[in-house]
Amino acid sequence: MDNIKKLADQMAAQTSGINAMREALKKLDATSSIKEALKGMEAYKLPNIGAYRQPEVNFPRIDPELLKPPTPEERNKYQSASVLMRRLASAVTEWRKQLPEGVQPAILAILHGGVQVDVNALAQESFHGIRIEGTVNGVPCIVLSHQNTVQLLCYVQPINPPESPKRKIGFIIDGEESEA
Repeated sequence: MDNIKKLADQMAAQTSGINAMREALKKLDATSSIKEALKGMEAYKLPNIGAYRQPEVNFPRIDPELLKPPTPEERNKYQSASVLMRRLASAVTEWRKQLPEGVQPAILAILHGGVQVDVNALAQESFHGIRIEGTVNGVPCIVLSHQNTVQLLCYVQPINPPESPKRKIGFIIDGEESEA
């Protein structure tokens, strides 16, 4: 109960402190003397906010290693052509397992301008570069392209009798060859 009374008294003192500030500002306007205004404000004491016990706050400990900014290599790693091709090879392999007999996954590379390449193999040529080996209208070709200028369409293709067993799609990532 005493704490409530103390709080009420301090709130009343704060209100009177605000009124004192207003009076001091009026004096400042009336007399244009800062010294007199400050003397008028000294007569009123503002409450001691530090007298109240504040709750203790404990912040969790954070590993300083987690606060280090990523290196340029770490920031760009997810953007590399090798990451794109690893994910694509993994997706095609998993997809192949789920397809019924008589069909297979195929990849169609759609280049800027609408050129469509039936993909036989994809290779990482540089950080962002991709080599596409395949055919355009049945004619063999190789295309070097930035990964941002290629759209890769994965679709299901029926297996024709001369293609038995299933045709594999080749990947060369970081110099290592694999098939999906």
